[in-house]
Amino acid sequence: MAANTQPPPNASSEGGPRKSSPVATALKWVGGVAAVISLLLGLNQFTGVLQTLRVHHKEFQEAMKAGEQQQERGDYPAAFDSFKHAVELDPVDREAQKHQAQAAMLWLENVHTRDRSFSDTANLVLPVLDKSLSNATGPYAADLLAHIGWANFLKSRDGSGNPETITKSYQDAVKLDPHNPYSNAMWGHWILWRNGDAKEAKERFAAALESGRVRPYVRELQLSAYQNAHGPENDAELLRVTNEMRKQGEPMQPRQRSDIFNEIFFFDLDDQGEFPQIVRVVTPEDALATYDWLSAGQTRVDLALRREFVAACSLEVAGRNAEALARYKSLQQQLRQSNTYYSLTSPVNNAVQRLAAVKSP
Repeated sequence: MAANTQPPPNASSEGGPRKSSPVATALKWVGGVAAVISLLLGLNQFTGVLQTLRVHHKEFQEAMKAGEQQQERGDYPAAFDSFKHAVELDPVDREAQKHQAQAAMLWLENVHTRDRSFSDTANLVLPVLDKSLSNATGPYAADLLAHIGWANFLKSRDGSGNPETITKSYQDAVKLDPHNPYSNAMWGHWILWRNGDAKEAKERFAAALESGRVRPYVRELQLSAYQNAHGPENDAELLRVTNEMRKQGEPMQPRQRSDIFNEIFFFDLDDQGEFPQIVRVVTPEDALATYDWLSAGQTRVDLALRREFVAACSLEVAGRNAEALARYKSLQQQLRQSNTYYSLTSPVNNAVQRLAAVKSP
């Protein structure tokens, strides 16, 4: 058999390696260039993604920081919007969601109708509170439930709330956290708003204060509830709470001091059937001290005369008739010497007659 004389692959007829053709070389060069371009394009795309992520993260952090600053200065609607933007940038960030819910709760606690109705505000924040509630437990869940109830209460003021929904939210919150300050205080307020059981309302406020949390807000809601309620029983509780706050050094806004002073020591004092029922809840000494505390800054011309009547009436209610009679007589003399008619004249004359006929113990 004859030997195979064909040259091996890549071998020239002279026996050396086969030389690449110009076309093959060009194709290899083009392929290499294409690979480099592809790599550069990939790197550029990756760099773009990184840049987008950096911008996204920066915008998220700026939104969170803006929300915190707005919340700190009390601009809760703006804080709510900033945290909402942060949540939109990162929908899975739980911290951003919690911040938005907290801004929503603070907004509800300080709501007013200057820019929008109660219902408009409630409808904005309720979906956020509901979403946060789906992942919340314990006291925080109770906080959310209480504010959901409060949002529906605000809607009821516009005529669109459901009383059963409001009550159930507070009940569910108390089940989760029996001394939750928000649910108990808001529930107490709701009871008095509907002219409900005054004793139950008092118990709710007591439970809220026992928690030790957000005490100034609980006091604000408590005072507001009793100011709205009226009637001797509720006004007596308003005086008791005010006296307690004074003794414990708790703050009260000047406007609120003035409103409570007018409620108790102006309107109620002029009702001689109710005032003795109201002033009996504090000692005569505390009655005068609270009178002075609430009237600080007042410029009424009859302040001193009314103060003397408060002193005499509270002494009489306490059974200290001799002291009361002496104060009434002193006041009677001051009123006679005055050229101005005061509504106190008649009750003071009656009190002098009444106590003069009673033998003091």
